Amino acid sequence: MSRIIVITGASRGLGLELAKKFVASGDTVYGISRTRKYWPAAKKSVSSARFRLLSADITSEKKVKTLLAGIARRAGRIDILINNAGYCAPLAKVEDVPLKEFRKHFFQNLDSAFLMCKYAIPLMKKQARALIVNVSSMAGIRAVPRLVAYSAAKSGVLALSQAIAKENLETGLQCITVCPGGMNTEMRRELFGAEDAQRQQTPEFVAGIIADIVERKTEVLSGGHIIIRHRKITGIFPAPEA
Repeated sequence: MSRIIVITGASRGLGLELAKKFVASGDTVYGISRTRKYWPAAKKSVSSARFRLLSADITSEKKVKTLLAGIARRAGRIDILINNAGYCAPLAKVEDVPLKEFRKHFFQNLDSAFLMCKYAIPLMKKQARALIVNVSSMAGIRAVPRLVAYSAAKSGVLALSQAIAKENLETGLQCITVCPGGMNTEMRRELFGAEDAQRQQTPEFVAGIIADIVERKTEVLSGGHIIIRHRKITGIFPAPEA
C-alpha cells in the first residue's frame, strides 16, 4: 500500500531528493515549502501526481494545525513525517549575532519541527506503525564556530526527537534524528562558497540513507540518531537512558 509521507522543505535540496525517492517507490508525498519560488523546477524534477506541493509557514501554529488536518482528511492518514526544513544566516561570532537573528534560527529550525510534531503525533498515534524523522545536523552534535544559532537550534531538534520517542514507547510511533555533515546545497554554497560545497556529500546520497532507514535496511532505534559524513555513515547511536 502506498504510504503517505509529509516532507518539509521539499522544493529543493535534501527535501526534493527525498521526494524523488519516495515517489519512485510508489508513495504519495506531500511536500511543504514556505514559498513557491522553486516549485516549477521541483515539479519538473518529480513529474508525478503523487508529488503534491503545498505552501505554508510552518512557524505558525494555526497554519501547521490546518495544514496537517487537511492532509490527514484528504489522504486518510500520515505514515511518515520528515522535518527537513532549515535556515542558516551568514557566519558570525556570538557577540555579533543580533538577538532577532538568533531567535529566527529557532523559529525556522526548532519551532517548525516542534509544531509539525505536535500536530502530527495525535494523527499518527492512531496507526499501528508510524515514523517521524527529524533532520538535525552534525552542527547539532558538535557546534560549529560562527554558526552558534544554527548549532543551538539543531541541538534542540535532537532533544525534541528523544523526548518524542520516550513519550511514545507504548505506541506504534517511532521518532529518530538524522544528523548529516556538510552537503552540496545552496545553503552550503552561500555560507562557505562553491568550491567548499562541491567537496561535500550530495543531498541525493543522504536521501538514500534516509530511505534505507525508512525501509529498515539501516536500523536506527526510536530515540536514536545517525550521523552521515564524508559520504558514509559514521555513527548510529541509541537513545540515551532516562
